[in-house]
Amino acid sequence: MRLSELLEAIECGQAALQADPEISGISTDSRGVRRGDLFVAVKGHTMDGHDFIEDAVRNGASALVVGRAYESDLPTCVVGDTGIAAALLAKKFFSDPAAGLLLVGITGTNGKTSTSFLLESILSAAVGKTGVIGTIGVGSMGELTAATHTTPASVNLYRSLAGFLENGCRAVVMEVSSHAAVQHRIEGLEFDVGVFMNISRDHLDYHETFDRYIAAKEAFVSTLIEPQREKKQGILVYNADDERVRVIGERFGGDSISFGFERDAAVRGRGLTADLEGTSFDIECDGKSVRVELQLLGSFSACNALAAAAAARAVGVELPSIKEGLERVEGVPGRFQVLSAGGGPKVVIDYAHTPDALERLLAFCRDLGPARITTVFGCGGDRDRGKRPIMGKIANEISDEVYVTDDNPRTEDPEGIIEDILEGSGRGVHVVRDRSLAIRKAVEGAGEGEIVVVAGKGHETYQIIGTERIPFDDAEEARKALASREVGHRNRT
Repeated sequence: MRLSELLEAIECGQAALQADPEISGISTDSRGVRRGDLFVAVKGHTMDGHDFIEDAVRNGASALVVGRAYESDLPTCVVGDTGIAAALLAKKFFSDPAAGLLLVGITGTNGKTSTSFLLESILSAAVGKTGVIGTIGVGSMGELTAATHTTPASVNLYRSLAGFLENGCRAVVMEVSSHAAVQHRIEGLEFDVGVFMNISRDHLDYHETFDRYIAAKEAFVSTLIEPQREKKQGILVYNADDERVRVIGERFGGDSISFGFERDAAVRGRGLTADLEGTSFDIECDGKSVRVELQLLGSFSACNALAAAAAARAVGVELPSIKEGLERVEGVPGRFQVLSAGGGPKVVIDYAHTPDALERLLAFCRDLGPARITTVFGCGGDRDRGKRPIMGKIANEISDEVYVTDDNPRTEDPEGIIEDILEGSGRGVHVVRDRSLAIRKAVEGAGEGEIVVVAGKGHETYQIIGTERIPFDDAEEARKALASREVGHRNRT
């Protein structure tokens, strides 16, 4: 595509287009620029693409889009917001792939990943091949490529959507983070369905206030009914049980479908039972009812399944097909993953890394009636400090024993992170910074009929210490601890 044609997608406040090169790609990362690419200098939260323009030029960029005056021998376009420009340019360059897809976006503090897996299972049978974009990866089930962000940068996002379309996908289910909404990563996308799961404290290191966090989520919701859409207006699916979400859902100006267990909703869940054998409940909708027997564990899994069911109803899938799709999902990586060996404890691996998620996780474990609960958790560095004492308090109140440990300290002082947690939990907990050792001690100290919860990292297979990613897998460490405990037990007997 010629540069002049591509630039029709945006408004250039100042342009120096002495040449009209053929553009072979778009990049917002100077390290990934290839000869013939258009480089868009996006200003991010911690880095500014304008600082890397010279690197992009050295790597072969043929043209530049910048947010302020910049002298260059290359064709250069100055725009008001390079983040928006990057998305709109990618939309044009990849020929608006979302126009040919059923596009579902899922937002909320917790449950996005599990809901996307459940909805993918329904849609893949009812609609056709379905792609997934989210925290665990990008691709089709069984063929996911690891992701670095819940919602990719706009250029990568449009590239992935184009790939899905080329590979025969009919639908895509994607997680939409609050960061993505604020940073314009989803600019130009026209979602057919938007799912709003819940909202509780998270990411205040970025958004600064809870009101701004809520506003970021609502910004995504508002895209469903933007007047300039080429697709028909999107449908909002929202959780009637979450008070803040319900308020947004009820004032939404377009078509909507509510779901919930506790309040009257268009898609209603009833008769919930949940234990370590499975999760079952009734879905009632349009005067019809069906019993669902989930393989996923946890009462919160039922809420995620109900959200997926409501989203499927929004696009016309009938209850029997919804039931089949939900029951087909065997598990979601790092979400209430239960491990055990011999007569020892059950070990639960879960991604819970927010106060609300940790409380729901531990409350469900308590409802199972174990002899004792031991919790191993930490909090990520360079993230919301305010949630740390809250999570410490929750863990200490619901658990019988707590191990506070490292969890992706990043560039922050790990000791300082732990001190923040201890402000809420008090000093009556074990502090073991070595996460592997903390897991081993917790497992070795637990017996039959007890539960050890390892929370915070879930599917992640690394620890981020400083700026380095070091291989680390909670599930693998738990398996080692269980095996070691079993060997030790046999040797003693």
